Amino acid sequence: MNDLQKKTIRMKELMDTVEKSIENLTTDNFNTNFKFSLDTMSEIQSIKKDLAQKYGINNIAKYDPEMLIKAKLIEKSYDNIIEKFRRELKKTENQLFNINKQKKITNYIR
Repeated sequence: MNDLQKKTIRMKELMDTVEKSIENLTTDNFNTNFKFSLDTMSEIQSIKKDLAQKYGINNIAKYDPEMLIKAKLIEKSYDNIIEKFRRELKKTENQLFNINKQKKITNYIR
């Protein structure tokens, strides 16, 4: 097995790991899983950079186009997770605002 083959297989394995980590991301395990995902993505970037220097990005894309698709899907998953957490944060902010408003009304009525 040549270097290109070994490294693309390793990148796919790492991408699968990141994808699973993103899917299992919750508010409870966010710090652990997100850090793990970022570390894994750094390793993927390192391998990609090495392969790009040796073979060129176009040759890598021709060799394994599935890898590019997987990278785009992971990027989309990250975007979806960020949007999900943003919505949850906004919902919590609104709840706090309403509680504060109710508290003021209660104090005013007394």
